[in-house]
Amino acid sequence: MKRIVLILFLLCFQSISDEKLESKISKILPSGLPINLIEESQIPEFYVVNVANNQILYVSKDLKFVLAGEVVELADGEVSSLNDKYESKFIKSVISSIKPDESIDFVAKNERFKLKVFTDISCSYCRLLHSEINQYLSKGITINYLAFPRDGLESKVYQDMVSAWCSLNPKDSLEKLKKGEEINGKDCNNPVKEHFRKGSLIGITGTPTIILEDGRKFSGYIPADELLKILENG
Repeated sequence: MKRIVLILFLLCFQSISDEKLESKISKILPSGLPINLIEESQIPEFYVVNVANNQILYVSKDLKFVLAGEVVELADGEVSSLNDKYESKFIKSVISSIKPDESIDFVAKNERFKLKVFTDISCSYCRLLHSEINQYLSKGITINYLAFPRDGLESKVYQDMVSAWCSLNPKDSLEKLKKGEEINGKDCNNPVKEHFRKGSLIGITGTPTIILEDGRKFSGYIPADELLKILENG
């Protein structure tokens, strides 16, 4: 019983400490800047702070210094971006909160890779990517489409994407819209608005945006052969 009480106390203490830390850090950052995540940084005596739309800052533990900009990690002769690492970690966390039944899926028969693709039905490069969907599928690349109406939540594109997600055959409806065809208007409990919010949260501003399983993000159209090389090379 004492052990249970101690665990509960430690959990409460950690929660309070986290809240106090966020409050302290928010006071030294620009007013109103939203904080998504705070954690220990690989840089000694610094926190990494994820703010706004997946932007990375480093804040010293004495709260006297804030580093903004690209931080390069040198390890075993390799050069890599520390910012990219923390951005990808946050992206992976946000994407994992999207339920499997929220996406419109084009599944490869011999699936090797599973990607999330934020798409817009009016985007020319989204249409180009989808016109080659069979090339991706033949290479074992499954595409899980998520909605990102670039013109916002008051646009016709948003309403059309809601109609696609709410239709009896979402795959067929999405394909028709990408071809410039009209579909019947529908409404239901749908994830389009939440996809747009989460996409914006991880820094998406345009489509298509491809999210790899490890959280890496690629903006724009990538041909199937080139995308396969990226996936195979890690």
